Amino acid sequence: MPTASGAERAADVRLGRAIRTARHDRGMTLAQVAAEAGLSQPFLSQLELGRTRPSMRSLFRIATALGTTQQALLGRAAGPPPGEAVRGDDAALVEIGAGGARLLLHDPGGADVTEFVGSPQEFGEFFRHGRRELLYVARGTVEVELREDGTSRFSTLQARDSITYPGHVDHRFRQVGPETCVIVLVHSGAPDA
Repeated sequence: MPTASGAERAADVRLGRAIRTARHDRGMTLAQVAAEAGLSQPFLSQLELGRTRPSMRSLFRIATALGTTQQALLGRAAGPPPGEAVRGDDAALVEIGAGGARLLLHDPGGADVTEFVGSPQEFGEFFRHGRRELLYVARGTVEVELREDGTSRFSTLQARDSITYPGHVDHRFRQVGPETCVIVLVHSGAPDA
């Protein structure tokens, strides 16, 4: 693994603090969160200390175990200050697995908007949650798989293409080709209870 830059280490530390704060807010131990997320306690400890970074899947599992969302954790780690413009080149990405994420908007009662730069070229596990999702490709090519009732449907999206689907449908996406993709995900509606 290449050596992390100072900015990447700082982003790792901010995300770790956000996870630790959310865990303390819920009154949970490392062992409890690790067990509920299906992750090891040493990994979670290293993550909270900013010494490692999660994949999108791990961050999703941690957020679910903490009764929150990935976007809420990213918002605590690197959300833009309200009312202040954030220039694209100055925006801090929180490094996640094969790429980075930047929360553009977190409105717990409305929508969450997250920008992802880079994505794995192989499909990972499916995601499933209680909010509607819109995936917009700003750059590159992305393949989306939706699976419902055992049947998969694939869509290949290029720059300026989008797709929307209910979050309760199994879904996942991957980057296609060498160009680093930029994806904007919008989660809308209140989470299912």
